[in-house]
Formats: sequence, structure tokens, C-alpha cells
Amino acid sequence: MRILNQLTAAPGYLLDTLTRGELHRIRGLITAQYLDHLGKLQPDLVEHARRAGIAKYHTLPIRFDHAAAWPKEVRLLDPRCLSTFETMGFFRRIRRQLGPNTIISHDELNWRLVRPNRPEDIGPIHADKWFWDAGYGVGFMPAGYDRFKIWIAIHVEPGANGLCIKPGSHQIHTWKHHFEVRGGIRKPILDEDEEELMMELLPLQAGQMVMFHDELLHGGVVNRGTTCRVSLELTVLYDKAEGLQRLTGTPRLATTN
Repeated sequence: MRILNQLTAAPGYLLDTLTRGELHRIRGLITAQYLDHLGKLQPDLVEHARRAGIAKYHTLPIRFDHAAAWPKEVRLLDPRCLSTFETMGFFRRIRRQLGPNTIISHDELNWRLVRPNRPEDIGPIHADKWFWDAGYGVGFMPAGYDRFKIWIAIHVEPGANGLCIKPGSHQIHTWKHHFEVRGGIRKPILDEDEEELMMELLPLQAGQMVMFHDELLHGGVVNRGTTCRVSLELTVLYDKAEGLQRLTGTPRLATTN
């Protein structure tokens, strides 16, 4: 697998997989945070929720507003978890190709909870670059670095929920979109006809991940399964010059003062 080749050329994405142990560890981190927050929202639910599992969240008799209860900040794993992800096989493979200065953005590790048959639980189709264009992540990009996204399936039903993508869409820079402030955040809104885009749903199993280019069109799909879809997202930052040198074998030029 040549990461930069597949991210920059067609199709703009590639797949990788966690080990069973890695998936178990990530599920544990997410579940612990999920139960902790439930304890603040509705303490009497915690034991019921623990027995049911996070994938059965939609069956809980909640007395709070779901949309208001789960903003991004309560779904961000603690930055101290970064060291756990950096020891995992997928990230070691990334570093071997892109260099030891490759890092995971500390403003990421964001998990999502998508209930069955609830369109309001998913966001619109977009390219991540548009968020950065809108000012997201200002101050988080080191000079000389580039980035790509990773989406990891944690609890899924392949073919019924997951992530949809438009292969090769990162090579087109004229997708029509605009920005709107929603929930106090400036967000990109696609102005293309989504039906004409012919997005493809990736049939990922739990533990599989998709790495994709910053400009690849992607989005969630309405969950047509019987359980909640849980996924995790993170952004990888890498030194562009070092990544290119490793890709082409061209010696990196020394800088002079």
C-alpha cells in the first residue's frame, strides 16, 4: 500500500484494518466516555446502558434531548489517548511511509453515534478541506504540513450504514458549496444535486478504516440497520517535503540561512 499514491491519484482513498485487540481497546475508550456522559445526563440509565452496549443506545428510555446532549466536545476522546493510537499497527505503517514527524491532530479522535432511521443524525456530503477553509483548525496545522482523514468503523452493519464516498472527487476543485452558521459553527453546505453524484457506500466491517484525501467528497448515510452506528474520526498531519521524498526517493534539499 502506497498511501500518498492512492490519496493523491485515483481513487483518493484506501482501506486498512485494526487488529481485534486494537478494536477492543478503542471500543473500551468510547464506551467509558459514553457511560460517563450518560451518568451526567440521566444517572439511572448507566447500568442499563452498560448491559445493553452502546450499539443499543437507541433502545434506552432517555428523558433528555439527544441532539443537545451529544455535542462534539463530549465525543472527543481525551488527548492523552493519542499515545494509544500512535502504537497501533495502522499508524506505525503510516509513519514508516510518511516519516517519524507524522502526528495525529490533538483536536480529533471524535466518535459519532448514529441511530437507526434518524436522518437528523448524519451530516451533509462535504470535503474536509471546506471546514479548514471556513477557519476550522486555525493554529493546528504546523508549517510545511499536509493532512488526510481517517474514518474507522467501530460498530456497523455493512451495507446498511457507514460512510459513502465519491471516488476521484478530490481531483475536481469546482464542487459548488457555500457556508452557513449552524449551531454557532460556520459549516460548508453542498450545492450540488446529491442524487446525481452517485455516491458509493463502503461496505466496511467493524475494525476497518478508510483513509481519504482532504478534498474527497464523503458523508454519512441514513442508518438502515437495526443498531446504532458508531464510528471514529481522526486527522493525520504529515511533513509534505518528507512525505514526497519518501514517495519519490528524491533526496530532501537541505535548507540554508
